[in-house]
Amino acid sequence: MDAAIAATAGRFDAYLVTESQPLRNERYPPMPGQRSYGFAQIALLKKPQRLGYAEWLANWHDGHTPVAIETQSTFEYIQNVVVRALTPGARPYDAIVEECFPPSAMSDPHAFFDAVGDPEKFQRNLDRMMASVGRFLDLGTIDVLATSQYRIS
Repeated sequence: MDAAIAATAGRFDAYLVTESQPLRNERYPPMPGQRSYGFAQIALLKKPQRLGYAEWLANWHDGHTPVAIETQSTFEYIQNVVVRALTPGARPYDAIVEECFPPSAMSDPHAFFDAVGDPEKFQRNLDRMMASVGRFLDLGTIDVLATSQYRIS
């Protein structure tokens, strides 16, 4: 896999992770060889120095996860805690989150926050999400990428 990626990418980083999947994609299951429905958002996280490791994990897994699922139009949510980098010079991340959303969520914040046609729900969800994120991350340290998923067998 590394050789295939290296042949098409100027740079890539690989990590050994522990994966948990609090929300499985049962609405839009991926089909082999086809692009998955919607888009996959990848968030690359760094643990703030202000938190110990156990506190950071608890805030993320136990506190934030239900908030993320309840306040967004997410149909898949995967948490990858980085154990170690596998490639030399890999960027220093502590976690990699994969979240899948419907296509409309890419350009419509109300769709992203599961509040189409309901401005009050949008504001409640946005406020709740931002407060939750602030408990376990420093906002300026998050890298976020919109991607597509393909099932490779």
